Amino acid sequence: MNEMTPNGNQNQGSTYSEQSELRSNSSRYHSGIDWKSLFYYLLGKIYWVLIAAVLCGGLAGGYTKLFVKPAYEATSKLYIAGSEDTISMSDLQLGSVLTVDYQEVFKIAEIHETVKEKMLSEYGVDKPNYSVSVSNPKGSHLLYITVSSGNPEEAKLIADAYSEVVQTYIEKQMELRKPQILESAQIPLKPVTPNIGSIVLKAAGIGALAAIAVLVFLFLLDNKIRTGEDVEKATGLATFGMLPRQSAKADYYETRHRGETDKKTHIAEIRRDLALDYAGDEVINAICSNIAFAGKKIKRIAITSQNTDNGKTYLAIRIARGMTKRGKAVLLIDGDLRKSVLVNRYGITHTKEGLSHYLSGQAELDRVIYQTNIPNLYLLPVGKLVQSPLSLLTSEEFDRLMEDAGREFDAVIVDTPPVGAVIDAAEIAKRCDGSILVLPYNKITRDGLKKLVRTMEQTRTPVIGCIINNVTMNKLDRKRYDYGYGYGYYEYGSAEKRNRKSGKRR
Repeated sequence: MNEMTPNGNQNQGSTYSEQSELRSNSSRYHSGIDWKSLFYYLLGKIYWVLIAAVLCGGLAGGYTKLFVKPAYEATSKLYIAGSEDTISMSDLQLGSVLTVDYQEVFKIAEIHETVKEKMLSEYGVDKPNYSVSVSNPKGSHLLYITVSSGNPEEAKLIADAYSEVVQTYIEKQMELRKPQILESAQIPLKPVTPNIGSIVLKAAGIGALAAIAVLVFLFLLDNKIRTGEDVEKATGLATFGMLPRQSAKADYYETRHRGETDKKTHIAEIRRDLALDYAGDEVINAICSNIAFAGKKIKRIAITSQNTDNGKTYLAIRIARGMTKRGKAVLLIDGDLRKSVLVNRYGITHTKEGLSHYLSGQAELDRVIYQTNIPNLYLLPVGKLVQSPLSLLTSEEFDRLMEDAGREFDAVIVDTPPVGAVIDAAEIAKRCDGSILVLPYNKITRDGLKKLVRTMEQTRTPVIGCIINNVTMNKLDRKRYDYGYGYGYYEYGSAEKRNRKSGKRR
């Protein structure tokens, strides 16, 4: 028999210290951004990025089309030479200088006023709304007069008017050689602004970048537990397995055996089918293997969780069954004296007395431990529910029960109440060799897990590992985390598809 503390617990001081040191060292190596996880996270949210891009592009395009007036550009071209009728090399050099100087002519107010008067007198356009710019292609004697207006015809007329007015002004006022109109303006066929296609693309890009920024922000804020890596980063604990969500199964077991149990009143029959799919069965096998590697001293194990409906009872009974397949005699103790669901949920028959009856002195131990219809699996049900069971769980009877159970059985699995609800789980864990935390996939935060571990650490019983339950990863998530649901999961899926195609049955 292992050395026991006064309350019935093994002396786990060295194990506890080593575990705490391991978690402390582990936290040093996990910092910064997990770029691979971020990449697959964004890849999995790509539809939100596309929605944001389409929405922003559509809004920008619609607003531009409805509220932004188009602008048309028309350009006339002037050729600048020298000051004489005959053109010499010096005239060409002078023309290059004059081309630059003539750009200043367009800053003279008289030029603009004359153009407006010409537009009114010749074309009947009063107060035209336009803008004009002048450019000189480098190394040329050309002046490009470009007019931008909301009316394509007006843009052409105004550009030509400027060419004529400037031509006359230079000849008469500056007494220089008259510039030649090299090309009159053409009526523009399409607006230069707004470029709806370009605006839509830019808005879509901004929308996509904004969505990515929001997603990255949410990723950095997200601290939900999804994988063993998340568990290790938060606490340094190992993850024994990730159990995928199981589909609801019909209770055909109860129908098949109805009417047969009367002949076996001494056996507590579990009527509900405990079968898992292939991936789930492999995960339970892996969990049982990991528990075995936790050490020979780890025989009495408390299964607990943060809250109700996290799947601790579901896993406790399946782990117990998985251990029986390895030839072990396993005792499953229903330790939730306040709100047990084990007997009703699994249709367990012939369990009138249980743990509460034994701890209160109303029944002997051999009357409350039942053999079940599953070979090597024994059950200690809760019995009658108790409002305040703490005095029973801290009694000498419970200490003696846990000590005797550890000696008589190869493994003892205790389904405890949630740690976050009552202190019962901690009291039960004190009398166990180790505890396993059941974590609901994508529901508990890292801070919540740390708090849960701290609570269990106060019992001085090591947390030997965690199980992530009800996992619903898609293909991208599995690539993101490099994590499978269990050994053979992918091979099984591929084989099943091949068998269906070939008409074979497993």
